[in-house]
Amino acid sequence: MATKLSTGGSMPSVAFGFWQVPGDKCSEVLEAAIDAGFRCLDCAAIYGNEAEVGEALSKVFASGKVRREDLFVVSKLWATDWHQVGAACDKSLRDLKLDYVDLYLVHSAVGVDASAGLDALGRKVRAKVPVHKLWQDMEALVRTGKAKSIGVSNWSCLQIADLMLYAEIPPAVNQLEIHPTFSCEELAQWCLSEGIAVMGYCTLGSGKPDMTSELVLQAAKRLNVSSAQILMRWSQQKGYIPVTKSMSLERMRTNLSLGFELSAEEMKALDGLDGGLPMKICNHAGEFGLPLYS
Repeated sequence: MATKLSTGGSMPSVAFGFWQVPGDKCSEVLEAAIDAGFRCLDCAAIYGNEAEVGEALSKVFASGKVRREDLFVVSKLWATDWHQVGAACDKSLRDLKLDYVDLYLVHSAVGVDASAGLDALGRKVRAKVPVHKLWQDMEALVRTGKAKSIGVSNWSCLQIADLMLYAEIPPAVNQLEIHPTFSCEELAQWCLSEGIAVMGYCTLGSGKPDMTSELVLQAAKRLNVSSAQILMRWSQQKGYIPVTKSMSLERMRTNLSLGFELSAEEMKALDGLDGGLPMKICNHAGEFGLPLYS
């Protein structure tokens, strides 16, 4: 099962994420993910483990388990690198030991000038890089073969609508925090309507009541699956590409066993769990000192 991208290519319908995977566990975890059947690997420079993921990829390729063209590898440009897109992508490629990534995302909605320190109010200073210049640099990655597709993460409707006015290569993906208690419904569905695929992270709602919701438990009991499978299938049926992670091969395999269907009533009930901002896990507004969600 694959999701068609605006570029004409496609990507797997489930991704394995490397956020918070310890460097010394990357080889073991990546090999297990491949064995379980994952073919989309979600990485990022800010995760701090791309070099270890790269070593693991080299071993997997050398073993013959998979070829490079069998995998869909995602990396991301962090906020402090808006002024050096090419160099940042080059570093990720070196670390990952790849000639190209399948998808390169602008990781944050805000750029940061790390060299400027903090302003008088103790906030990170924004990078003086206009979005149209940032996007030109992103498009250059496609033209030079360093990225097959480009996209964004954590961007709002207004940011993307502005970007699409002048983009020669439109964003193929917007990666957003999505789980039933923080569904991001209007933005995510708008992206789909514009031909932008949506990847959803924090799929299991870690630290929020998603996994233990009575509605989720009831659906899991009816279908004889886990709560995690219910949350991932909910995401898929909404039209999204869920990002998941586990350190257990058994759970990895279970998380890919999504050949069941939630009923329309169950989907509607899970949609009703949305609790808005109090249920958001990643606080980008606090990180960047801007009211991003107002």
